[in-house]
Amino acid sequence: MRKIRVKQSKGQSIIGMIIGIIFVIIGFTMVIPNAGWFGLLWTSIALMLTIINGYNAFNARGIANYEINVDDNRLKKEEDFEVKLRKLNKLKDDGIISESEFIIQKEKILEQDI
Repeated sequence: MRKIRVKQSKGQSIIGMIIGIIFVIIGFTMVIPNAGWFGLLWTSIALMLTIINGYNAFNARGIANYEINVDDNRLKKEEDFEVKLRKLNKLKDDGIISESEFIIQKEKILEQDI
């Protein structure tokens, strides 16, 4: 099992950072003077989002939005399944097994995958 980290693109991060800067400016000039503690909260959140987006925009690693767990064993099983069917098909094409034997073996392989 391995994890794949997914983060927003560089373009999205830059846009988010620019919008965050605008909200921080609005927070300092309009919201804090008029709304008090709510203005501080507003500006703090805007500043935090701006920093996160800036970090994602200019850092290769960045902060992931979410992670995907990939089961490597499942991928290997699918590859094995395909290899078995290809080998079976080659045996039929080479005349080593008959069509009826091919169908029987193919059904067995298909049942194993389920």
